[in-house]
Order: sequence, then C-alpha cells, then structure tokens
Amino acid sequence: MFLKLFDSVKIIRGAKNSIILDASTGFLQLIPIAFFDLLSNEHQNYSVLKKQLDNESVEALEEYLNFIVDNKLGVILNSKKELSAFQNASEFQEIPSYVDYLILDVNNSDILDDVLVEQICDLRIKYLQIRFSELELNDIIKIISKLNLLNDSCINEVSVVANYDLQLVTFIKENHYSISNKLLHFILHSSDEQDSQNLEHIQVSIIKNKINIPLSCGLIDLKNINLNRNFYLEAQQYNTCLNKKISIDVKGNIKNCPSMPRSYGNIQDTTLENALNHPEFKKYWNLTKDSIEVCKDCEFRYICTDCRAYTELTSFNNGLDTSKPLKCGYNPYIGEWEEWSTNPLKQQAIDYYRMRDWMRK
Repeated sequence: MFLKLFDSVKIIRGAKNSIILDASTGFLQLIPIAFFDLLSNEHQNYSVLKKQLDNESVEALEEYLNFIVDNKLGVILNSKKELSAFQNASEFQEIPSYVDYLILDVNNSDILDDVLVEQICDLRIKYLQIRFSELELNDIIKIISKLNLLNDSCINEVSVVANYDLQLVTFIKENHYSISNKLLHFILHSSDEQDSQNLEHIQVSIIKNKINIPLSCGLIDLKNINLNRNFYLEAQQYNTCLNKKISIDVKGNIKNCPSMPRSYGNIQDTTLENALNHPEFKKYWNLTKDSIEVCKDCEFRYICTDCRAYTELTSFNNGLDTSKPLKCGYNPYIGEWEEWSTNPLKQQAIDYYRMRDWMRK
C-alpha cells in the first residue's frame, strides 16, 4: 500500500512544525514533523510499516492516511507499478525574459512617456505597478489616461496604488472602456469605507488601511502568503521578492526595489536595460529563503513573499543581506506569531529605517 500526493500538494518542513498545502485549492494545514517524515518518503510501503508498529502507532498512521484521502490531497495505491505511472511536473517553468515586473513610484506626471513605454515594450515586461504618494489628483488622472500607451505592449496587468478619492473613482467608472485594454487593478487606500467593484477588465479595491509608500512594503503575514504552485517552485530556486523585478523610485533612480538604497542609474540618463546589465543588479535574484537566517528553518519559506528592503540587519554574506525580514513576527523555533514592531531585538533596525513615525499612524 502506497500513498501518492497530488502534484499540486506540497509539504514543507520547519524547525518545529511542518505544513501541507494544495496550490490548486488553497488548502493549508500545519502537520507534525513525524507526519512530514512519512510523507516525504514517496516509496514508503505502508502495509509493511503497519506490521512494524504497535497498535497505538498503527491507529495514528491510519489517521494520517485518512487525513490525506479525506481532504483530497492524495490517493492510496496498491502497487509500485501504479505509483510509477504518476509523473510529477515538479520543475519551475521559467518564461524567457529579461524582467517581468516593473514598480514605478510616481511624483511626476511626465514619467510615463513614449521613451519609458518603448523600454517597457523592448524588455517585454509583463506586470506594472504604479504607486502614487504625494501627487495631485489631476496629475494622477493624467498618468492613468496614458495607460493606453501600453495597449500594444506585453503587459498583462497594471496595478495602481493611490489615495482614495471619490473623483478618481468617478473618473475610472466613466472612462473604464478607454483607459486601457489591459487588466487593471486600482487599490485605493485610506477610505472611510471598504468596497470592491468590477468594471469589465478593471477591478477597484477600496480599503480603509493607509498605504504609506514605500514604508508599508515588506509585511510578512499569513494573509500575504502565496499558495500558487509556480510561486512555490520559483521560491526553491530564486528570491520571490526580487527575481526578475526592476523599479524606479520617486526620484527616478533605477533599483531592484524602490525601498533599497542601491541605485543603478537614473531613468533620465540610463535605460532600464543598461541598469539590468549592470554586473551587480541581479545579485539578489538567486538568494532563496534557504539561505536567509531564520527563514531557512521556517515551514512557510516557499510560500512567503520575503523582503530584502527592510530586514533585521543582522546577517550578511558575500555582500548580500541574508537577515530575516524586519516585518515578520513569526518564530519557527517555537511555532508562534508575535507583533513584529514591539520585538526588542528589532528596535535598532526600526530606528535605522526611520519607521517610528510611520508605525504610530
């Protein structure tokens, strides 16, 4: 008797706990380490194993097997021949491209011009996020009106983060046919009410929480984990925070992330492609969570977004910051979450990033 987990089902071991997840359904459950050890051996013959166990252990084993079957995470097979008939597609399917993601922090309505659009098209960028912080409504609308310049690009989706304004919502509703032919997601924060609206290819998410750009980035929370199968596979080879990502901060500096200090030129005199070709630009792309302190012992590491911009600043290796993300309150050694901002060991890093005023808001 053999147990075969479905291809979408993954198990991850941590220091204290393990998890089992199904990327096709969003199922996620903590499991004991002993259960992980059983499941990780796909060739385990459970009929033989049962003969080696006492009655209490057999009962526990049957509970484990029933858990898998009842939750539709796998099937029981009767022979190794049946087991060998299953083939796993367990490798990350990487799409050839220079870069996939562009984050554009905006305080200038002229930033999205023909020159930048041409660069976006040349690099075949697929996802664009535009974030507004301190820009007048008319300037925000001016940039949104330029999104149709991307109609012939490889962009699949554009997300826009801005402060909630009723006039902005009205503009989106009245012009949703002409703004762009791409999938658009408007995230409008600091509202008195929570709401979500769908307008053909446009989604408008209105939230109460304030998003302070860029300090609000990098929060590690169970609500932010990614159970997508391709994300899980990517996390085993690459850094899911920075891999194939490029950004332009509010001053026009080209970076891995707008919150990171290192700049590889300014968009006024350097192209995105030239910045990408800098020998140091891609150094974080291959830094997996298996190489990051504390994270390497965490059962959530392959479904976590990570953050290399705000860290605890405690560990460095070959010029890379391998410290745990600052805004993570999970301790994998005791299996508990805590409020990260009140942790005494994080206070020095909080002061370094000048986060105290932001945290009080």
